[in-house]
Amino acid sequence: ADLREWSSARDSITRAEHTVMGDMDDPLFHHKLRAMQGLAYLAEGRYYDAAKSFTSVSPDLTNQVNSVISAEDIAMYGSLLGLATLDREMLHSLVIDGTFKVRLELVPDMREALRHYSRAEYGQCLSILQHTLKRDLLVDIHLHSHVPILLDMVRDKCIEQYFQPYSSASLEKMGSVFGCTLEEMEMIVVKLIGNGSLGEGARVNVADLTLRVESGDTLEKKTRRRARVAAAKMGAHFTRSAEGMIMRAACIESGVTIQGEKQRRGGRPRGGRPQMHDDDPEMVVDDDPEMEKGVDPIEMDGSDSDGDVMEIENPNEF
Repeated sequence: ADLREWSSARDSITRAEHTVMGDMDDPLFHHKLRAMQGLAYLAEGRYYDAAKSFTSVSPDLTNQVNSVISAEDIAMYGSLLGLATLDREMLHSLVIDGTFKVRLELVPDMREALRHYSRAEYGQCLSILQHTLKRDLLVDIHLHSHVPILLDMVRDKCIEQYFQPYSSASLEKMGSVFGCTLEEMEMIVVKLIGNGSLGEGARVNVADLTLRVESGDTLEKKTRRRARVAAAKMGAHFTRSAEGMIMRAACIESGVTIQGEKQRRGGRPRGGRPQMHDDDPEMVVDDDPEMEKGVDPIEMDGSDSDGDVMEIENPNEF
């Protein structure tokens, strides 16, 4: 731990916890291990596990490992990590009302922040963390690199708790409560909506700058409406596809082939046989062997009547 080799320290702690030492006369040995384990979890960014480790350290462990962590450090780390990661019930049972409560006397400012949080006075709680404790936390040897992340986690947690009983809240009012500008509060709320922290139906109304959450009945109605629209679109697509297949089958059965516009301007190719293109609406092809010889079937019959040729301008009207 002194060398900050936290991965090796955690492995050594795990081995020591499972080692039976009958002649050891140190009742605080396992609590020292938990304090070291909490530091290892903190260095690795495992804040929840670190909070559980620090809050399980006995109050009898004070300055026995003062070269690595002091009693005030254990109190500060356990309370701040617990405030950032534990839910309200666990925070009360492990930090505010548990055996860890004795340690809070060593950090009175943190104790006040916890008291404000337990009373749902989230603005005062964040004010103490931001303006009173943050400067000292930023120079802490173990905690300094984690302070911005932990304070953001506490702020997001307070916003979630603040909005939980409401279905609509003004972003401007929330910004004044949490000490943010309107733009900052909007960005924070959008981030919380994106990660699902405010619930499935949470939305920002940009017209009146409010945060709203839709009820379960409204969400169910919208889900049903989307399902009906999707079913209607699928039915229309199936109908168009079926009509197209029927029309194609009828044309094939009648020996009618509808050509496109491209070749109508090009005339006949060198072999005397018209070039057939699918996009020429006026070119009609009959499966007659005489077409292979380049003979026009109308000229062969000597008929000038146009009634034998079926011309379809719009295939959808067939």
